[in-house]
Amino acid sequence: MKFLIDADSPYSFIEIFNKHGHEAVHVRNLFPSASDEEIFEYANKNQYIIVTRDLGFADMFIKNKGFGLVLTRLPYYFKVDRISNIFNEFMDKVDVKELVNAIIVLE
Repeated sequence: MKFLIDADSPYSFIEIFNKHGHEAVHVRNLFPSASDEEIFEYANKNQYIIVTRDLGFADMFIKNKGFGLVLTRLPYYFKVDRISNIFNEFMDKVDVKELVNAIIVLE
């Protein structure tokens, strides 16, 4: 599976996805100044599941039927290590096929 990590998510997520056998790319590497709409369009066209904290992607997903969305709603005071640990546990347990054509909220 392929994951597109939004600018508001830790860069270290790439390692987590790679560890679980998936391709991952961070928005900062592809197009650092792209709009959310451009990111959404690119992800859908290339079958990437978007990983983000941005609720705007959920609105776009509902209106335009996205390929997949993982919406992280963890407290902003969580440090990167804690967020990465939670996300790693999520990836250990999830069947990634269930992420396609779905919005998953990670709280």
